[in-house]
Amino acid sequence: MAVGISVYTTEDFPHQKNKEYIKMAKDNGINMVFTSMHMPEVEYDKKLNEFEDLIKYIKLLDMKLTIDISPVTMNILNSSITDLKPFYDLGVDCLRLDYGFTAEEIAEMTNNKYGIKIELNASTITKEEIENLIRLKANIGNLTTCHNYYPKPYTGLSYKFFKEKTMMIKNYGLKVSAFIPSLEGRRGPIYEGLPTLEMHRNIKPYTAARHLIYSGLIDDIYFGDAYASINEIRDVISINKDVIELNINLIMDITDYEKDIIFAGIHTNRSDASEYIIRSEESRGYAKIGKAIKPYNCIERKKYSVTIDNYGFKRYSGELNICLIDMPQDERVNVVGHIPEEEHILVDLIRPGTKFKFRKG
Repeated sequence: MAVGISVYTTEDFPHQKNKEYIKMAKDNGINMVFTSMHMPEVEYDKKLNEFEDLIKYIKLLDMKLTIDISPVTMNILNSSITDLKPFYDLGVDCLRLDYGFTAEEIAEMTNNKYGIKIELNASTITKEEIENLIRLKANIGNLTTCHNYYPKPYTGLSYKFFKEKTMMIKNYGLKVSAFIPSLEGRRGPIYEGLPTLEMHRNIKPYTAARHLIYSGLIDDIYFGDAYASINEIRDVISINKDVIELNINLIMDITDYEKDIIFAGIHTNRSDASEYIIRSEESRGYAKIGKAIKPYNCIERKKYSVTIDNYGFKRYSGELNICLIDMPQDERVNVVGHIPEEEHILVDLIRPGTKFKFRKG
């Protein structure tokens, strides 16, 4: 899993500021850049020198570069379907094709001798189109996909559609990438985020990225917006990709003993999982032998509440659960906190055997 940024060459994005953003991203662990050469508001033939200088800077920093192109772009660079050398000379690693290319042309481009990857739109490609490319002897090993981003509110993909489409694509051995928004540096002219998933539009990129990573569906992630802040980038780069990390809002009078159980280490949802609660296999082991957990805050358990069983539950004392439905009050169960609303989508990804851990919200 790698993380990338997007840069743009419209009037809102000065050349020098683009370079500074790329350098900041590189210094904080980013190794991929996405940019476009077919935005209608940019006259690329007049900005070609600036664009080439930006690409040279990206390659100087040894970053992978994907460029969104159209047939017009190829004309500007004196390239063609059978000759991608101008892109190779620039140092382009991947060409993203949205519209304007036939299946025969795409298949031809995947067989280019320069090793340039050809990327298709994962949000729109169909099973029939992939199978047609295979029939046309496309080099599938040189083909990759990336979902679209959606500037207009309520036009982003649903998670259900995204999952079905992505799983279909991955059945052919193709990689799939997606975009997350920034809350601190949104791109115009709409300024309402550039996510792949609509549910990610107004949540922290740290949460959106974890959702994509923990789904197990995505190979790489890009910030769609520019300019994402240094803290947003650092947060996403810091994500533990092997364990679902959940923030928890603790109740005011939680005991230190219960905090120890919550934050002791990694929890694993039991393999014989319940449909009502997530049960931590390790939590009773984290509880100190012989230490009594007294009943308190034994209130109605709302969905996404975090609970610890008290001594009234006998041998289950110390077991930590996350509620998957609203549940009634039980004098044997202490409600010790809840998962923040923004992170409910992460809890929904916990399956039998899934590992998770808590961070203080």
